[in-house]
Formats: sequence, structure tokens, C-alpha cells
Amino acid sequence: MSISNLDKSELKPTALDDWESMLYILCWIGTFGWSSSTRANKTGDSGEPKKLDRWHQGTLKEIADAKRADLDTYKAFRNIALEFNFGLENVDLLFNLVKELRDVLIDKYSGNLGGALKNEDMQLNTKTKKFEAVVHSDPFEERAAKWEELSESLLMVLEDFAQKARERLGK
Repeated sequence: MSISNLDKSELKPTALDDWESMLYILCWIGTFGWSSSTRANKTGDSGEPKKLDRWHQGTLKEIADAKRADLDTYKAFRNIALEFNFGLENVDLLFNLVKELRDVLIDKYSGNLGGALKNEDMQLNTKTKKFEAVVHSDPFEERAAKWEELSESLLMVLEDFAQKARERLGK
């Protein structure tokens, strides 16, 4: 489920919510496998639960916050992607696909959502000598306004990777 849906946002749902949900599903497959026969252990090498577990455990707000934190920057997202089960055949294609999808979904329009997802900063009011919230525009609202353009870019990424998969499979 997309962050906007988890947050019960008043924004009109767009195709971007579906793309975001697909990104989560692909991450799940890359981390835990297709079936019980390819299912990776649900804990990392240290025995700790995988970061992806935060995407389906807890309250809706906790899940939204976890997804937001993990998508916020490429570096944060990389930590999710690095938990992929690299023993799965062709998982490198999936790894690169989710990276590209995330780049378009998160970084293409908003530069990155690091800070933009946190649409409130603090600023010192020099007259009152107090910190006040400075509210910026809503990055999800800005992104939703460009949903058609972003969806076209996401579809091009998917088509590109479909071609790469066909080439690898010799079809």
C-alpha cells in the first residue's frame, strides 16, 4: 500500500500509488523470494529481522513512517535493496529494476524526498527569538500533479527491463 493510502491522505489516488505498491511487492520478492522453495530466511546474517519487515508490521502510521524513511533517500533505500536474496536467479535484474523505479518515482520530480517528505522545517523567528515551523509544499501533492508524466517514465523503465530480461533469457 502506498504511503498516501497508509496516511489516509486526502489527495486523490493516482496511478503513482499503484506504482509505489508495485515497488514494495518487487522488493518483497527480491528479499524473500517467489515461493516457499526460494524463500530466504526472514532474518539477516546477524539474526535480526530484515528492514522490510517494518513495511508490514505495526500500525498504519508506523508502516507509512517506515516506508517514508526507507524511500526518503537513495542511501536509505539501498539498505533495503541490499537485503535482497542474491542467491535467486536473475535477482540482479530485479535489483536494478527496483532501483530505477524508485529513482523515477521518488527522485525524478522532487529532486529527492529527503527533506521534502518532511515538509516542515524549523526556522528561528528573529523578532520573537522562538523557533517556528516553516511549512513547504506537500511533495506528494506536487508529485500527484505530475502523475501522468511520471507514469510514462515508469512504464519506459519497466519496458526497458522487460527487454533486458528477454535478452537474458534468449527470447
